[in-house]
Amino acid sequence: MDAFDAVIFDYDGTLFDTRDAIAHCLRRAFEECGWVLPGTERIAAAVTSGLPLQDTLISLDCALRADYGALNEIVIAYRRLYLDEGAGLLRPFAGVAEALGKLHAGGTRCAVVSNKGVAAVRRSFDENGLNLFVDVIFGDAPGLPKKPDPAVLTEHILPRFRQIEIQRILIVGDTEIDILFAKRSGACACWASYGYGDETRCRNLKPDYEISGIGAVPALVQA
Repeated sequence: MDAFDAVIFDYDGTLFDTRDAIAHCLRRAFEECGWVLPGTERIAAAVTSGLPLQDTLISLDCALRADYGALNEIVIAYRRLYLDEGAGLLRPFAGVAEALGKLHAGGTRCAVVSNKGVAAVRRSFDENGLNLFVDVIFGDAPGLPKKPDPAVLTEHILPRFRQIEIQRILIVGDTEIDILFAKRSGACACWASYGYGDETRCRNLKPDYEISGIGAVPALVQA
């Protein structure tokens, strides 16, 4: 019997290399909305956090915390720009199609859970021919919980994965948010060390597994 019945993947920094797309669209959104452009180092730090978009924007300019109208304007601009201009700047990491294909062929249920807007995630899966390999794509939308809230798993993923116990779910992600999501949910945590997360902070959270490439996931599942 396989070690896990289902795998939940993070998106940014785990399945797709989106660093350039995120940085480009953050700069363009701030510029378009008339706000001072964040510096390169601050944008790089924001990309590694794994936070939802609103929290990421506030981390780049704390004045947005008290200006909901401006924050919402930048959110809308960013999401539009990401769909219009970001698609050409992102790509799946090497081995993603092969890994997802192996899991799918072996009967492992797969989901993608991201704090990114769901439309952008679905579009990139469609455009890269990966949508057939996943059962659920869950992203940021108004009124829905966000990682690391365990309600994402218990209320929105598990009902679609009936008869699968939480302990037999592997959550794969590259940031602290993903590891905390797994631990708070009661699932097993696998840290993708090749992604964007801070090495020290992620290791300090003591994930159950660590991988240096996405191709290692099918072997963990079948162990």
